[in-house]
Amino acid sequence: MKKAPTTLLMIFALNSIFAQIEKNIHELNSMESLLTKDVKEILDSNLAGKKVVFLGEAEHHIGSDFLAKTQFVKYLVLEKGYKDIAFEADFFGLYFEHDKINLYSFWSRSVQCEELFDFLKEHNVTIWGFDNQMGSGYTWDNFTRKLTEFLKTNSISFKENFIATTENYIKNRQKANSVLGKTDLEYLVYEVEKLLKDDKVIQDKLWHQFLESFKSDIIINSTHSRIAKAIPVRDNQMAKNLDFLVKTMPEKKFIVWLANAHMAKYEYDFMKGQTMGGQFVNLNPNISYHIAISSIHMPYRTGKKIEKWSNDQENLLNLLPSTENNYFIDSKQLIADHPDYVEKKFEGMFNLEENKTNWFKHFDALVFVGKGEKVKYPEIK
Repeated sequence: MKKAPTTLLMIFALNSIFAQIEKNIHELNSMESLLTKDVKEILDSNLAGKKVVFLGEAEHHIGSDFLAKTQFVKYLVLEKGYKDIAFEADFFGLYFEHDKINLYSFWSRSVQCEELFDFLKEHNVTIWGFDNQMGSGYTWDNFTRKLTEFLKTNSISFKENFIATTENYIKNRQKANSVLGKTDLEYLVYEVEKLLKDDKVIQDKLWHQFLESFKSDIIINSTHSRIAKAIPVRDNQMAKNLDFLVKTMPEKKFIVWLANAHMAKYEYDFMKGQTMGGQFVNLNPNISYHIAISSIHMPYRTGKKIEKWSNDQENLLNLLPSTENNYFIDSKQLIADHPDYVEKKFEGMFNLEENKTNWFKHFDALVFVGKGEKVKYPEIK
């Protein structure tokens, strides 16, 4: 418990808060064997009937979050029978080629994810994607060809200019506005919308999903004010893509690897459109469990700043016995025991800056890593 307050009244008030929640805060082991017996027992209970487990990271450049997530993946695969993992990565490309090469490099090439991918390979865990952003090597090489084959095989009429424009778009997604221009991008959306209304496309659920996802990617890369307009489009489609995977493969249980920002259980203004998790829950009530992970000490955070946060009663760090160790907060049980904490707002997740919201409502568990580190890449020799 913290001893900083000097008056008896402050000590009593602080201890009263801790008394309410301390039984739901569990110290974890060091990273090599992170999950304790007690925490595994909590997870065993909370995962009953859950087909999907979300594992979030504060930011994509925090390698210590990857290490912690890897420990959860090992538990889920070895002890709970999850054999499929869906990343915040190219839905189309990873549907056909389940290889880490189609993931973003901060995962596929990072030192902190080496153990993860060795483990996934050793235990035959299949890699999928649900992101509508079509940036993988597989999509670059194969999307236009596979789309053309699908249309020809099903005798669906199309214009050669549509295929040529599609290929030009796939090769120039991130600079689509300058390379293709507004007219060609609008033309692409128009042609895809026509295909989505075709009876043969509607009957083929897989290609209908691919084309919906393709359309949303075009819209994102046609938008000049991308942050304001693109994020809601992306999150909406990611929820639909993950929903598609889960519902078309009902026999599978999925681990979902993504950023904390996308996996909150409820839609709310604070996330500025990053509501993929909330939309997925609306489509699939009561089948998912959401674990958010955040590292505390980072090279770019001063000890003085962390101490300030730790002494702030409106910051989650104030609830932890120490900022040096690793902790698991059982949000689900905490709000069951103390319903007032559903709406109680704190700062202190994601990048630990001023993000004040009701974390216990949005995530079933919060994991804090005491000693954080940035993502690292192998040295080029």
